Amino acid sequence: MPICKKCNNNVSKVYECDHTDDEEYCKECYTELHYYLTEKN
Repeated sequence: MPICKKCNNNVSKVYECDHTDDEEYCKECYTELHYYLTEKN
């Protein structure tokens, strides 16, 4: 199973994009990151 780069948990699906520097994040960390990015503007 993939491991989230941010929280180090085993997850069933990972997400990555330019914002994560192509590191694999779980859904929760990925959502949190994007929420932070969109709210900060």
